[in-house]
Amino acid sequence: MMLQRISTFAVWFSFQDMVTRFPRFDFVFSKSSSLLYLRARGLPTSSFFTSQAAASLQSVGDPATYRGDDEYADLSWDDLGYGLVPTDYIYMMKCSDNEKFSPGELSRFGRIELSPASGILNHVQGLFEGLKAYRKEDGRVLLFHPEQNAMRTKMGAERMCMTSPSIEQFVDAVKQMALANQCWVPPSGKGSLYIRPLLMGSGAMLGLAPAPEYTFVIYASPVGNYFKEGLAPINLLVEDEYHRATPGGTGGVKSISNYAPVLKAQTRAKSNGFSDVLFLDSVTKKHLEEVASCNVFV
Repeated sequence: MMLQRISTFAVWFSFQDMVTRFPRFDFVFSKSSSLLYLRARGLPTSSFFTSQAAASLQSVGDPATYRGDDEYADLSWDDLGYGLVPTDYIYMMKCSDNEKFSPGELSRFGRIELSPASGILNHVQGLFEGLKAYRKEDGRVLLFHPEQNAMRTKMGAERMCMTSPSIEQFVDAVKQMALANQCWVPPSGKGSLYIRPLLMGSGAMLGLAPAPEYTFVIYASPVGNYFKEGLAPINLLVEDEYHRATPGGTGGVKSISNYAPVLKAQTRAKSNGFSDVLFLDSVTKKHLEEVASCNVFV
């Protein structure tokens, strides 16, 4: 069987459509040969099967337009914190209301243009996601189930009366971002590339109604640990005055409007030496819900 060349990039991804068609196989990019393989689950790592299905995947673009596989951005990876470090590329696509998103494209990181009457600026009609690309010791770059983020975006878009990209469009866009910005993925054990997709009502409007146009944009930043304590335990202040979510609200989706209201409580907690805020339920104030910046498991 002829081997199908995909890309000169060394990366492994979970493609929802291929996983559906080949449920008993994992999909692996080989760094040494730059080829996509199918590996039957349960077999040793050295057992691979080449696949004609590789031809159905499209190269992200001319590899010459991006930096080489082994070249890293000029950063002090040992001092990487959790602040914005703009990478080379962003991804963007648009759609009109009640239509499907048209194919998007990569462009250099920079400002985007919005009408002052856009739905996101006036009515906070927007969602965001967050996921990470990690580099393994062998140089491969991994994404952890991006299709799950895509499905959560679709659920949130329905709640916020927005048009969302398909799961395939979402995953492909994230893949393109990881490939185009792979020199910004930290070395193994030094951090990760945080990838943030944004879905927003970009169409202009005056009255309260769903926006007439939507924009899906992704940017990325290399990051270290979110908390200054690293992997050590953190100190949380139990908040009994302000609430993170209420019954019937939007706490169950990643609406952009969910986050600014926690800043008051979070600022107060940090000024008193705490790492973050642990919110209680808004009805009985007896049950733990979540931390301002992350989930909590007990």
